[in-house]
Amino acid sequence: MEAVPKKLEHDLEEAADFLRDYLERGGVPKVVTHHDADGLSAGAIVHSAITKEGYPCHTRCVKQLEDRIIAELAAEKPEMVIFTDFGSGQVDLIQKHLKDTKVIILDHHQPKEVKAEIEHNINAHKYGIDGAREVSGSGMAYFFARAFCDGCEELPETQFRVTELAALAIVGAVGDLQDNSGAFHGLNRLIIKEGEAAGVLRVEKDLRLFGRQTRPLYKAIEYTTEPFIPGLSGSESASLQFLSELDIPVKRDDRFVMLADLTQEERQRLTTALILKMIEHRVPPRIAESIVGEVVTLLKEEKRTPLRDAKEFATLLNACGKHEHYGIGLAVCLGERGELYRRSLGMLREHREYLSTCYNWITQNLDKIRDEGAVYALHAGEEIDENVIGTVAGMVLNSRILNPIKPIIAFADAEDGEVKVSARGNRELVDSGLNLGKAMLYASELVAGEGGGHDIAAGAKIPKGKEEEFLKHVEEKIREQLAVPSREAIGGRK
Repeated sequence: MEAVPKKLEHDLEEAADFLRDYLERGGVPKVVTHHDADGLSAGAIVHSAITKEGYPCHTRCVKQLEDRIIAELAAEKPEMVIFTDFGSGQVDLIQKHLKDTKVIILDHHQPKEVKAEIEHNINAHKYGIDGAREVSGSGMAYFFARAFCDGCEELPETQFRVTELAALAIVGAVGDLQDNSGAFHGLNRLIIKEGEAAGVLRVEKDLRLFGRQTRPLYKAIEYTTEPFIPGLSGSESASLQFLSELDIPVKRDDRFVMLADLTQEERQRLTTALILKMIEHRVPPRIAESIVGEVVTLLKEEKRTPLRDAKEFATLLNACGKHEHYGIGLAVCLGERGELYRRSLGMLREHREYLSTCYNWITQNLDKIRDEGAVYALHAGEEIDENVIGTVAGMVLNSRILNPIKPIIAFADAEDGEVKVSARGNRELVDSGLNLGKAMLYASELVAGEGGGHDIAAGAKIPKGKEEEFLKHVEEKIREQLAVPSREAIGGRK
């Protein structure tokens, strides 16, 4: 799909006209967005589109759009609120608290089926678009921004062009793992095409090692877990020896060699050797070859910085979100490259170090992971911060510590006394019928919690003490989705 569906295009234009009319009458909208990489990118895109056209707006990031947050927002008596990267799952709460407020929702999560209706609730799934892999929240924000700016007075070519925001939209998509198959799909391809035409990004096939621009090559190999490279992942000495045998230098001119520094011949030699290494260790060829795929370079960003590579940019934004410094992440999206950007680099370092600590804790406490038949269950308690439990769950599933034939449901204690739940699957499971978003919504409603998300990744917030009941309901729904017999049916324990 490299064209916006006509119905979506029409609804975006109507919502853009709705916003423009409000702005021209002197209104100041409030943009409310999610705190992760996709949400920060989405909020920044809408904020940029409005302010670049000369209008004011206020933008706020929140961890979760729950009843309490919407009630607090309503107490401010806003005239207009634009929700980005969430909202479709909270339509009933939005109508309950914001019934006298003008509302626009730009979302890509599976919508919640409720009687309540909001006129400008623009969700990818309503147009037959897979919001888990074909367009992200920032992608929906991009198409809205494009519709809004196209309706405004044309600016000279030397000034702001809305297609420049395509770079942020792809950062958001990468942050939401929409490239985890090794390629971009659906409307993401249209965003890439427009971003390349605007000169803000380049997509190419390369090794999908994290840290292409910033991490010494031997370290990039050592830290690779998607896919896990037997004999190299987790071993600095083995990674150094591996490069030595390939005659690829660790340093050139006293500077560490990054993946982005390799010649085409060196890159090809390394790629072939890594794939053969995995196949020799009985990694299925399909998984071994997944180490190669599409990578995105952001051409307007400085070389050898985290912002030059879309995956590193997204990780930096997630680090800001996890540290609850949403404003810093938003500022970086909006072009801040001074003191706030330097602070974000510090958060990125801390984020990486903390994830490494969490992963080490998992490897030393494998008894915390239970095989529940249809799912794995990880009970981390206070050992892993609620803000990164989803990331850690994904690391565990992708690292081959477990046989990745079933999804993982991870629990962590939340600051507010409740329990944060994150669920992660893989593309093979989704192709077999897995839909974690529906499973989490189903189970959370049965324990008086809130949940939802995508088919491949989802989350929930549930009351403490309800973990086992929640898990029972999640497993029930996932067994139904994957046609896995119940334990009773196969004579196992309940």
